[in-house]
Amino acid sequence: MSEEQAKVLIVDDETTNIDVLVGLLANDCKTVVAKNGEQALKRAKVSPLPDLILLDIVMPDINGFEVCRLLKLDPATSAIPIIFITGRESEEDETRGLAVGAVDFIRKPFSPAVALARIQTHLALQRQHKHLLELNALKNRFLGIAAHDLRNPLNSISGLSEILLNMHLSEQEKRHFLQTIHDVAGQMLQLIHDLLDVTTIESGQFVLERRNCDLADLVRERIEILHFTARQKRVEINTTLTPTPPTLLDPDRLSQVIDNLIGNAIKFTPAGSTVTVRAGSANARLYLQVIDQGPGIPDIERDRLFEAFHKLSTRPTSQEKSTGLGLSIVKSIVDAHHGEIVVANHAERGAIFTCFLPCDPEASGTDLEVLMPARLAGGRPLRLLLIDDDHALRLMYGKAFAEEGFEWVGEAANGRDGLERYEAARPDVVICDIEMPIMNGIDTLQAILTLDPKACVIMLTSSMDREKWSICLAMGARYTVRKDTPFPEIRRKVLEIWKEYQGQNV
Repeated sequence: MSEEQAKVLIVDDETTNIDVLVGLLANDCKTVVAKNGEQALKRAKVSPLPDLILLDIVMPDINGFEVCRLLKLDPATSAIPIIFITGRESEEDETRGLAVGAVDFIRKPFSPAVALARIQTHLALQRQHKHLLELNALKNRFLGIAAHDLRNPLNSISGLSEILLNMHLSEQEKRHFLQTIHDVAGQMLQLIHDLLDVTTIESGQFVLERRNCDLADLVRERIEILHFTARQKRVEINTTLTPTPPTLLDPDRLSQVIDNLIGNAIKFTPAGSTVTVRAGSANARLYLQVIDQGPGIPDIERDRLFEAFHKLSTRPTSQEKSTGLGLSIVKSIVDAHHGEIVVANHAERGAIFTCFLPCDPEASGTDLEVLMPARLAGGRPLRLLLIDDDHALRLMYGKAFAEEGFEWVGEAANGRDGLERYEAARPDVVICDIEMPIMNGIDTLQAILTLDPKACVIMLTSSMDREKWSICLAMGARYTVRKDTPFPEIRRKVLEIWKEYQGQNV
């Protein structure tokens, strides 16, 4: 009920009264109507259950007192607050109504403002009651998880320490036992940290401490720490980290996001394989992308991936432990930054996690003359190829880029023709649409990178399908740009990406 409209069941046999109440609540609540007691008993049990029931006393079949009594006897509806709406002013009626379980009375004829205030008060109380029940259930679940997940490591620590105290062991055996105790204690500490984080988030006390930072620098710092874990498993971490505009972020909380995503990638990637990490900015947003070479995410589990305590049916490749809380915490931190996290399976194997975080588009602006002119060293213009099935867009971009000093080496209306043009012209930069006939942009990107793994390709799209954006970045595209982006911004990004590309391929 926290973010959705409250559901109110109105029970009255007079159409005029129903119309007044429905109109009164129309802007704030979802209303359901019953015109007699029998209908009320049935509709009160329809999922989702009402958050509040407004109940008339005098009705032709079952009176309101009896309806209230029956609802309170049924475990499914007993917790729903009931307000009697009645024209009767008897103190005896009020006493009887409270005795059978009503929480309040609104007397006819009523003031709309007063009636609405009373209804909203009881909805707020019900919302708080539900939230307390959820927190209590969460607390009980935490206690159960803690008791279960701490028992085994504590038994290990107790048993190993007893052996160390009472048995004669070689130095190698002692070191092995101490290392095991250290590792197990680390697992326990991580569980406690995760439980405390989830408790803070669920209790509404989760506050970000923002300061200006470069996401790519932060990712680089965390990878330095995680390299030890990766080396232990013989997993290589490949990175493409492009400086990002200074943005107000909470670096401590984002460090948790980075550690969780890269740590999970290492867990699910087989020994001797590779984890790929990318960070940069695109479409006025920061992005962090982590790609593993594990089994991927089963489609049936995608919707529950970020739920607290949810553990995948696929298991870590070296029996690493998991609390099932990490991705829940990741999503809460990303949401708190007004960002989003997208999950996709790689075309070959593994999972792709991409976090998008908003940044100030003005902060990423750089003077184009300082960044790089359209002409390269020696006076040669930057050579572009556009692959897109939109004739008008090809015409517009061709003219605009040519007037800005770029060399337009060609255009193509589909991926197949674009691939032939690429082989013939070998441009510096390819701008390629994602959605095209005959051969789509993703297949074209793959074919170009097969010919030239270092090709500089920018993907162009009118789609908001961020999963496709993530797949393109994972495959090796340098950037994804929306077709409705103003041309000066596209020109600036082409130059910026080319500068970054040259710096990485000197």
